[in-house]
Amino acid sequence: MNQMLHTPEGVRDIYDGELLRKESIASSMMDSIRGFGYEKIQTPTFEFFDIFGNDVGTTPSKDLYKFFDKEGNTLVLRPDITPSIARAASKYFLDRGDEWLRLCYEGNVYINNESLQGRLKESTQLGAELIGQTDVEGDAEIVSMAIDAMLSAGFSDFKISLGHVAIFKGLMEACGFSKYETEEIADFINNKNSFGLMDYLDRSGISDDKKALFKMLTTFYSEPAEWSDMTVASKDYPVIVSALEYLRKLDSLLKAKAKSEYVTYELGLISPYKYYTGILFYGYTYDVGEPVVKGGRYDKLLGYFGKDAPAVGFAVSVDVLSMAQKSQALADAPAKDERYLTVALGKGRLAQSAMELFEKIGIFAPEMKDKSSRKLIFVNEEKKMRFFLAKGPDVPTYVEHGAADIGIVGEDTILEEGRNIYEVLDLGFGACRMCVCGPPEAAEYLKSQELIRVATKYPHIAKNYFNDRKGQTVEIIKLNGSIELAPIVGLSEVIVDIVETGSTLRENGLTVLEEVVPLSARVVVNQVSMKMENERITELISKLKEVV
Repeated sequence: MNQMLHTPEGVRDIYDGELLRKESIASSMMDSIRGFGYEKIQTPTFEFFDIFGNDVGTTPSKDLYKFFDKEGNTLVLRPDITPSIARAASKYFLDRGDEWLRLCYEGNVYINNESLQGRLKESTQLGAELIGQTDVEGDAEIVSMAIDAMLSAGFSDFKISLGHVAIFKGLMEACGFSKYETEEIADFINNKNSFGLMDYLDRSGISDDKKALFKMLTTFYSEPAEWSDMTVASKDYPVIVSALEYLRKLDSLLKAKAKSEYVTYELGLISPYKYYTGILFYGYTYDVGEPVVKGGRYDKLLGYFGKDAPAVGFAVSVDVLSMAQKSQALADAPAKDERYLTVALGKGRLAQSAMELFEKIGIFAPEMKDKSSRKLIFVNEEKKMRFFLAKGPDVPTYVEHGAADIGIVGEDTILEEGRNIYEVLDLGFGACRMCVCGPPEAAEYLKSQELIRVATKYPHIAKNYFNDRKGQTVEIIKLNGSIELAPIVGLSEVIVDIVETGSTLRENGLTVLEEVVPLSARVVVNQVSMKMENERITELISKLKEVV
């Protein structure tokens, strides 16, 4: 086929029914937003690089589409429209004397996502920004408007997850963690990896009372009354207490607006966009594996453009919503209590051990034990659960994209794949280690920081260990077969591989030189499923924890 007929990866042509569906969603949402008195604004598709630079705290430079004009200026295709709105508001509006400025927008954004991740690189975003409003009433208006926009597009089964950036920041300051430590802790919290977080905190040496406060960062709440014990426990940390009280006031306003049924609270919310200063929120619905709404308060962003003014806003991913609407077939959507939880299991011993645990908590799928069965999906009608087997590296992919609500897979696969999923429970079985191995004399290379060659099936884990943790430059060689062969024949000085008993290493004159990370089977959960099916999934995880 003529290559000129293809579009580049991550962009596409949209036409016929799909385009009509997308335009209908955008039109309905924009009408709803403008009904709140918001005026539409259009900003350029590309801007100067500094609009989205590190100081502003938006998209990482490596994910931007950059190019140069004839004068040598670095330009970028916008990855996010909010900074453009902040720039335009600073230039045109803030000197007019308007007490509050209400702006809305619709346009395409461009992010150079990694290949083969199933993510669009060009997508349509619409949203609204309330500028000049400082108090909780403005936040309530924006959250209510996001909810009404979802309802106007025909969605009724969705959740807005609310948090506040000051809770995490206040806790980091109270504990005195460094920037590097803060980033490591943020990874645990973003992944809802409570067991990994507690292990890290145990090694950090912080007091038990501070450690107890971290529980609220990995917990989901339906209303402020549920975190009252955390408010009491935080009494010595005014930044945290103030943020919790702010969310309580916001909850009261949302109840008064009859919007609270769509809201849950996630006190550990952390945004990759560094310009947020107050509330954060994400919106989720079924059949897509990522947020469809993102928003929050950014009181310092306009200051980068010379005009200090508080602001709060939100953005909607129209393309993701369009996919959700198609999948849900809204007119014939099943009742919530009829929905099945889908579990992806890594093939082999891991799946067998996992099903033994499920059987201990009263969940059976006897057909999975039938070796002659040609079925791909196994159903427990009583518990409304489905199981399927997949290759280990595919399990995080199924979970990230929402094809499975829950997955059980090895920690090595989770680390290597780097998917956006929640890691919620260590099942304990399949315990082993990821190690740096080689002949005994290779230990000197690791001490001297010399450039060495590393052979591995796990290039991402190896790169993270040597580059980020050790600060050692290495040449990584990806292999698929017997890794132990590489240092023996001179392909590499060392290897990074899984070690169980170490017998293969010893038989070939190799030894463990450094341990990278302990490994075992873990339970992972889709981010959207954790919000939409929180009660069922939390109950399931609790029961599994009792029998581990």
